[in-house]
Amino acid sequence: MKLKSFAKINLFLEVIGKYENNFHIINSIVSRIDLFDEIVIKESEDLVVSFKGPFASFIENNNINYLFQFLKEENYISNTGFAVTVDKNIPVGSGLGGGSSNIAVILNYLENKNYINKEKKLLISRRLGSDIEFFLENHPALLSGTGEVCSRFNILSDKFIFLVHPQISLSTKDVYSKCQIIDKKSIFNLEKKQLSLNEIMENTANSLEESAINICEEVNQIKNIFLSDKLSQYARMSGSGSSYYGIYESEKDAKNAEKDLLNQHPEWWTCVTKLI
Repeated sequence: MKLKSFAKINLFLEVIGKYENNFHIINSIVSRIDLFDEIVIKESEDLVVSFKGPFASFIENNNINYLFQFLKEENYISNTGFAVTVDKNIPVGSGLGGGSSNIAVILNYLENKNYINKEKKLLISRRLGSDIEFFLENHPALLSGTGEVCSRFNILSDKFIFLVHPQISLSTKDVYSKCQIIDKKSIFNLEKKQLSLNEIMENTANSLEESAINICEEVNQIKNIFLSDKLSQYARMSGSGSSYYGIYESEKDAKNAEKDLLNQHPEWWTCVTKLI
């Protein structure tokens, strides 16, 4: 069975405080984008996990092996005999959530095959990582706390997202630890269950940009390229970086921006995509 494991972008991310255990308290709206890894999973005698594709060689921590080890140790499932192959198209360490998405897709598969129920799936996702719960369902979400889903809704947008990754992985832990910014919490009227992209992007930001830039100068370079492009309506870092994106009115504008950037920086990874 071949499954699509979609990436995400943070449309904004505010660090609004810290818990006593030093975990940061966030407020963020997140949406999937039309960029995905492909996962083939089937039952097997033993657990065999393999990676292929353009970003396979960047994987240092095999979180899929850890998932099945966790499931067995916690007695969620007795059988961990699966063959899992992941075609990695989402950059690793990029703030696009590829690893969390992979885990969520596998948890949904296990629920569909009646290895776990929905309640256990949600509990497991919250114990394993902050973005995993978001990826269990398709709709955009408002996240709060350490990344728990507060509510889901639709986002009205026909715009195009031009994504740039400088081929440098950033440690989420390092970026958060250097973050000095504590923002106010943006409030959205979610009773209508539908927001426009413009109302989300206006008057919001990513609190982690400054600390990411202090670690990775390339993030600042990409940011300045978008800010100097008059056709880029908004420019923002996703998650803890190092991916950065601009929002364009048309696919043609986004593709032209991509062509210009790759002429200057052919070593960077780029993608033109949309919210889904």
